[in-house]
Amino acid sequence: MFPKKQNYDVIIVGAGLSGLAAAVSAREKKLAVLVLEKGRSLGGNGNYVEGAMGVDSYLQKANNINISKGKLLRDELTYSHYEANAPHLKKLIDGSGAMIDWLHRLGVEFTKVGPQGDSWPTIHTFAGGGHAAVTKLYEKAVAAGAEIITSIRAQKVLTSNGAVSGLTVTNESTGQERDLQTTNILLATGGYVDNPKLVQQRTPLSQRLLAVSNGKATGDGLRLAWATGAEHYQMGAIQYGGGAIYDKVNPPYVHMASQLAAAATQEAILWVNERGERFVNEDVNDNMCHAGSAILTQARVFSILDQNAVDHLTDVGLYKEVGNSPISPKTFAALKQEIDQDLAKGQRYLTQADTIADLADQLNLPQLEHTIMHYNALATAGADTDFGKQAAYLTAVTTGPFYAVELGVGMACALGGLRVDNDNRVLNDHGYPLIGLYAVGNDAAGMLVGDTYAVTLPGSTAGYAVFSGRNAILNIAATTNR
Repeated sequence: MFPKKQNYDVIIVGAGLSGLAAAVSAREKKLAVLVLEKGRSLGGNGNYVEGAMGVDSYLQKANNINISKGKLLRDELTYSHYEANAPHLKKLIDGSGAMIDWLHRLGVEFTKVGPQGDSWPTIHTFAGGGHAAVTKLYEKAVAAGAEIITSIRAQKVLTSNGAVSGLTVTNESTGQERDLQTTNILLATGGYVDNPKLVQQRTPLSQRLLAVSNGKATGDGLRLAWATGAEHYQMGAIQYGGGAIYDKVNPPYVHMASQLAAAATQEAILWVNERGERFVNEDVNDNMCHAGSAILTQARVFSILDQNAVDHLTDVGLYKEVGNSPISPKTFAALKQEIDQDLAKGQRYLTQADTIADLADQLNLPQLEHTIMHYNALATAGADTDFGKQAAYLTAVTTGPFYAVELGVGMACALGGLRVDNDNRVLNDHGYPLIGLYAVGNDAAGMLVGDTYAVTLPGSTAGYAVFSGRNAILNIAATTNR
């Protein structure tokens, strides 16, 4: 069905975390708001986030967590090689704690706050995950009078005298079009991770990049803005999820909860390339974006496990906490069962052999035997003189059967493509705003990063989604004549 009215104060394109946060904020400011979602379900990738970034929140104060905002800003600008926009990043940092408090007042629950791996202690973990936060925002928006319509796609931004005047939309079920009137459009379409063509512009290695997404982040907001005169700003960053099972048959989400995937990537006993040579300190996966970059330096990558490692991970415990996740199981109780099932199905990403020589022969890894012999010597000596892996995680590969899991790189989201100002107004290539056009969430998050997602500031994607949606609405409310 089409929207109930013809004219709105603001139309939000996309009903993910940023769009729903904007909808709640709009109703708080008594704006007539319409939220359009091209899919049949709400929440987007916000359903899968772990938590949101915040500085100086109620929860951090309760836990005596004190962060220097100035030092955080300087460190994150350095991490981005100063490709991040300093004023925009500063506004996020300065306002993020109040944003967390706002969510808390709405009824969004958090279980804890802290770091992920080697990071700032900024991620506020959602009780019930991102889906619970999305559900609460949706309930609040509807209760406050926001109109939210699914299966409606935004087709074209309409302008008059250089300012937004409306939006052409299409009903996905009937193909019918309609023009709606508004002076403010807020693009919250989630970025472009599900658009292979746009990803290819970011990296020529997209054949090994696996989008772990809901499938709807196809760059719709970027195309709408570009067609209206927006600057083609840096495509921002791919949020690599570190290594991922390279399955050429099944979609990547099939392996999201796989213990074999976690054993091969997060535990990372030994990684080798297409020649069977070790190429990195496997603990790089403590920073998932660095891990993704490292994997992409090689033509192929395999994670090597022996039976001792499989037994230890299954029956004794993990060698280390699972990557950047704040939640880590004690053991991989289903690991052996998963291996048996995958071997029985003949899954091409998993190879088993009784000897290292046989494994090397099956996968054409000529240096594998020498690599494992040398790696085992490092483990025995207790010092990785090649790449500096911590001695506690130097685990020898000695006992068959042996396993090789081929790895690609998972992508959770792709950031940027549009340049915005500090009110999240979309800018043209001269740096001036397109009057009435706003971009938030991943569509604008290239303003905050360099070549990769800022994993050192955990929760920043979700935090920025909420913050930017609210930030844009506050400006719209201040400039809308009522």
